Amino acid sequence: MLGPGIVWAALAQGTGELIFWPAFTAKYGEWFIWLIIPASLMQFGASVEIGRYTVLTGETLFTGFTRLRPLASGLLWAGMVAATLWFGAFASAGGTALATLTDFPPGWSDRARSIFWAEATVAVFFVILVSSRYVYGFIERFMMAVAAVSLIGVTVAVMHPDVLAEGGAFWRAVATPHFGFPPEWDPADMENLLTSLVYVGLGGFYTFMYAYWLREKGAGMAGRMGRLTGLRGEGEDVALSGYLFDDSPENRRAHGLWLRYVKRENAVGLAINLVTVLLMCWLAYALLHPEGLVPKDWDLAVVQSRFFEVSWGRVGKMLFLVVAAAFLMDTWVGVTDGFAHMHADWTCANIAWARRLSLRKVYLGWVVLITIGSAATIPLAPPGPLIALGGTINFFSMAVYIPVLVVLNHVYLARRLPAWTRPSNFWFSYLGLTWLFYLGVSIGYIILRFG
Repeated sequence: MLGPGIVWAALAQGTGELIFWPAFTAKYGEWFIWLIIPASLMQFGASVEIGRYTVLTGETLFTGFTRLRPLASGLLWAGMVAATLWFGAFASAGGTALATLTDFPPGWSDRARSIFWAEATVAVFFVILVSSRYVYGFIERFMMAVAAVSLIGVTVAVMHPDVLAEGGAFWRAVATPHFGFPPEWDPADMENLLTSLVYVGLGGFYTFMYAYWLREKGAGMAGRMGRLTGLRGEGEDVALSGYLFDDSPENRRAHGLWLRYVKRENAVGLAINLVTVLLMCWLAYALLHPEGLVPKDWDLAVVQSRFFEVSWGRVGKMLFLVVAAAFLMDTWVGVTDGFAHMHADWTCANIAWARRLSLRKVYLGWVVLITIGSAATIPLAPPGPLIALGGTINFFSMAVYIPVLVVLNHVYLARRLPAWTRPSNFWFSYLGLTWLFYLGVSIGYIILRFG
């Protein structure tokens, strides 16, 4: 059953870990590094509660929100649409790496080459995604490979003497809080900071995807729901409504086992992701910060190639660009699949004609629409600002949907299931602290930006 936690980690590695946190470290040194661990832990409670609902019912989150309040579900879906519009930037960020790697097409500008490779890779991965026999199976295998390559690669890279020499200073910075902003703070980095905080992990609407991976994996009651297949697979009946269960000793024991599974899967994803982002920041602290090299614009995933270049020369630089492209393209593929799942879930839960179609058809339709939207937004701006815009929307979403999630699991579902399924006060408190963190930072952002 190992899988969703690895997918969680691999998808999270694309932006915060490869781009935003190394960029902040390169620009501001040790100032913000201490925020990585608490920001990562903030998301753990929300992921567990999202997984809890799916394991107990077989349903995913937008169906649950629609059961609770269709209006609340609709407002959250509208916010997700706003976040969906800009994630073609993940592909254009990967395109910056491929453009530098290939120097093709010849004679084109960096921007034009990056857009060319972004559009080309979107087209290739779109075909792979929709033509797969079992969609989640492809996603899981691809993500596991990317997670393994990235973790091994950065672990080897930090063994370089120049990086090890900065280890003491870096790890002291991880453990030493710096409150407020550094003297050289650029207010234009405010959105980048929010993006870094929400993307040290999945964050925002991306956290919802965990429920869909659990359903496709068949965890708990989701084992009764069916799974989505691509065009080459045989269509399976996928239930739109989940199941309740009886109060019995067997179910009580199974409930405990499945909840432990959800917590461990989340812990695996969190651990892999946390190690990766800390090692990436260590590399940036040792190699980029002293030289003032900050990833930006159409070099967003190129400057970091110095991580491997110092050890293996030009071969290392080329290797890192391949890894960076995989980092970011796996993010585009995973997010396309995840958002198509969520859009299909909401559409079938709220629109009668969509329910008459199969969930598979609605899902594939959304994959097409999302791919078209990605291709259209890629040329609009460098990837950094587009990712930051989506990151800001996702940060605010955490302050909005966490109270709805609390009501769904701790009130609505608790009334319909045996008493021993009720979440403990620990998880209620965990979600409460998480909500206060995101709410407080959101209010602070509004005051600093507009006050």
